[in-house]
Amino acid sequence: MPKKIPENAPISIFALDMIKLWGKTISAQRKLRQITMRDFAHRMDVSLNTLQRIERGEHSVQAGNYLHAMNMLGILDRLCNTPENKMMESRTKRVRYPISKDDPDYF
Repeated sequence: MPKKIPENAPISIFALDMIKLWGKTISAQRKLRQITMRDFAHRMDVSLNTLQRIERGEHSVQAGNYLHAMNMLGILDRLCNTPENKMMESRTKRVRYPISKDDPDYF
């Protein structure tokens, strides 16, 4: 079982607000589709308690559970934009320094 994140873990206000927004949106979209919490939790393969925590916007729930819920409701692409390729590219090249046999860390 994964390690739980404590409720008092440091997290930015922006991140807290975003997670609460995700939770409210997931709850609203589930209700709009008239899916019960029990059915949706079963479809997501999570406990009812976890779904309740997701819909309350608790930051201690794994991010993957939020993303999974959004994906199942068909709203993932509207709430989470895919980063552009250039955002994932590194602008610096990796530098390797030659190791000499005189180096004390050489074995």
